[in-house]
Amino acid sequence: MAADKVDGRRERSKRTRAAIVGALTTLLDEGRIEPTAVDIAKRADVAVRSIAQHFASREELLLAVAAHHSERLEHEPVDAKLPLEQRMDLFATQRARELEASRAMRGAAAVVLARSPGVARALHVASERRRAETARVFAAEIATSPEPRATERSLALVTSGRAWDAVRTELGLGTKAARDQLVILLRSTLGR
Repeated sequence: MAADKVDGRRERSKRTRAAIVGALTTLLDEGRIEPTAVDIAKRADVAVRSIAQHFASREELLLAVAAHHSERLEHEPVDAKLPLEQRMDLFATQRARELEASRAMRGAAAVVLARSPGVARALHVASERRRAETARVFAAEIATSPEPRATERSLALVTSGRAWDAVRTELGLGTKAARDQLVILLRSTLGR
């Protein structure tokens, strides 16, 4: 009987934690870059004090949201053996979906980046993961390039979150046009 009570508390605690993470994720997705604890609690349908009980700091909460966000963006890797045109098309579609879905996260992270080493590390890890995926998908083209290192760096740049955000905001392109622009940038970078 006592074990059931403890398990019930543990399950309730998991649900509350998930509700808080889900609430902040939703608020960020809606463009609310710095929602207050009251906003998060209201959206999660929990007491404000529950946030502090489950997360020692705002940074810890943001890292939990980043982990949750990464899980929801997981996808099948692009087969590096496919013909180049097909790889570029699949890669651009997946990367566009990922970068568009994480725009609000990058905006929220930018606000706390200077005062949050954990968020800075999480951004770096996400960036390195994307960079490695790009290098894997286009390894054959990078290897045969006259300047492999420069080609790899250029690919990392044109497929980055910052480049996506610039195409979306500075050029004012919609998601489909931005995705198409990514294919053009890939072709140009790979000399195709």
